Amino acid sequence: MPQNSRPLLSVVAAVYNGELFLAKFFACLAAQNIDNMEVIMVNDGSTDGSMAIIEAWRSKFPGMKIIEQENQGVSIARNTGLAVATGQYLSFPDIDDDFKPGMYRHLLDLALKNNLDVVTCNGNYVYESNKKPTRPIFPQDKLQSTDVLSGPQWLKRALDSRKFLHVTWLNLYRHDFIREHGFTFEPGLRHQDIPWTTEILLAAERVQYTDEQYYDYYIHSASVSHKPDTDDTLIRSARHYMKILEMLDAINQRYPDAVKNIPACNWQIAKEGLGILHTFNNMKDPHKKKMIIQEFFDRGIWRLIWKNARGFRLRWRLGRRYLKLKKATRVPG
Repeated sequence: MPQNSRPLLSVVAAVYNGELFLAKFFACLAAQNIDNMEVIMVNDGSTDGSMAIIEAWRSKFPGMKIIEQENQGVSIARNTGLAVATGQYLSFPDIDDDFKPGMYRHLLDLALKNNLDVVTCNGNYVYESNKKPTRPIFPQDKLQSTDVLSGPQWLKRALDSRKFLHVTWLNLYRHDFIREHGFTFEPGLRHQDIPWTTEILLAAERVQYTDEQYYDYYIHSASVSHKPDTDDTLIRSARHYMKILEMLDAINQRYPDAVKNIPACNWQIAKEGLGILHTFNNMKDPHKKKMIIQEFFDRGIWRLIWKNARGFRLRWRLGRRYLKLKKATRVPG
């Protein structure tokens, strides 16, 4: 498709039982005031009234693409939308969040002016019923607006802040860049934003960040990621993070020249690994704990974490947990 006939932006949104949020989501889209915007709604097997709401908004967004599929999770839904997108830039907002008027216009202006592969902004954590005060996602004393950087330069700066959150929804991506590298979302993986963002930034040549807070990430009781855990959900979470660590290790090996200048690429593997150990600590059933910790060792995840740990303090934190882990694998039965 010729460049001048392509939409400036394709917005790809995965929908699963989103009837409580879709009206606000579409209102946010309409407030962007971008005429040349392609909206792609992927209904991922919703069983509520989501489709009726999507259809009701169709007339407000000429050419809206609506795709229905069986429930397969957000990654496959995003891949479905990505496969049919035609815009020069891509965005992947979550439908239960709030993005401010002008967000996409401002990010597009930066992206087009500077031929960016990735452009990103700041946002806020907003808590249901104001249970906690709203706060920036990236503290502005840690990460300020930048000029154009290489992806690895921005990744180093972001990870070194120790306050960087791997997310898709604060970013716009140049579509041709995504296509040239064949990037897709990992099916069935929770928190797949971590490997996605890491690899994209290692590959990107031109990235810019603005500390303008355009996006409200809404933390609410209906969110799957904020429901109370059981042993079984903790086991699933541990397996997701084991996969993430394996993916991050493979990514580091694919980009050795960039990674050797970003020690935090190793640090984040060790840091996420500590999160897995914390997950084990929260499990109640000793036999289920024994099973998942044995899997943790058998898959080589402990070795992977230890290999990537840098510095005495981090290795000390890991080492003092090792004996507890081994003890848990010796539970009888």
